[in-house]
Amino acid sequence: MRYRPFGASGKAVSAVSLVLTETTAAPTPQAWRGVLFGAMECGINCFELVSGSETLARGVSEALQAVDRGLLFLTWRIRGEAGGGALDAGALGQTVRQALALTSARYFDLVMFDEAALQSLTPDAEALLGDLKSAGLVVHSGIRGDGPATDEAVRRGGFDALASPFSLISDGRTRRRVKDAAEADMAVIAYDAIPAELCRPVQQQQKAAGLLRRAAEPLAGVGTYNFLHDTRGWLPEELCLGYALTEPAFATVQIDTLTPAAVERLAAVAERDLPTGVVAQIEMARFGAREAAQAQRA
Repeated sequence: MRYRPFGASGKAVSAVSLVLTETTAAPTPQAWRGVLFGAMECGINCFELVSGSETLARGVSEALQAVDRGLLFLTWRIRGEAGGGALDAGALGQTVRQALALTSARYFDLVMFDEAALQSLTPDAEALLGDLKSAGLVVHSGIRGDGPATDEAVRRGGFDALASPFSLISDGRTRRRVKDAAEADMAVIAYDAIPAELCRPVQQQQKAAGLLRRAAEPLAGVGTYNFLHDTRGWLPEELCLGYALTEPAFATVQIDTLTPAAVERLAAVAERDLPTGVVAQIEMARFGAREAAQAQRA
């Protein structure tokens, strides 16, 4: 595993990090404890815990009984509800303190607000974040999303970190958001780096797009993402993750799989260099996709 600085905090985080959210794959605290230990054995020290699961929180608590808290970077993500009530200082304070009690974490390195939570955050709640930092309960605050509210929050400042979707098919708006956040000295986290539609077998992609070609057609596949399935020694998911890891703005790139073998395989991508020519193939494919979209609109 390779490690990168988390903004100007001085703390190093694993280049690949893991999102932990409620799932039937880990139905008990002991199962979550095993997930964390398995990831740590792969060199992962950065975890994002999604609010709403007491079972997950208690699993983290069990893991922290055997691990030095200072070795881990823990994020607590607060989820809002579309059309839900305001997230005021009282609700925020209660949420953070309950999460700290359940996880036994003592403090969170980062409290992250998704876009719905960000939009419901009241001025007194934003002020409380400063108090929580002063009390040592929270080190950083951040925002997660790709909508107008997130873009506006990056522009006006006030948060320490941004989590944005980013992949080899990300558009210019996403890339500008990442650039703007980095230039504003925000630590930047990438998620959704592995587009599921590109990792399906090539024939399925071609049928879905109505582009099934004869195998003997000259230059078939050039300017497409077919190379993801043809690069020796690499799986499509690994190439997608490897590409995101080449972006220097990112402190870490998140994955959300919990299968031990998949975590181990994807964590190992941080130590690998992309094969020669893959970045050029990605740019050709992106250009080809733009041309196809323009032709359809014409």
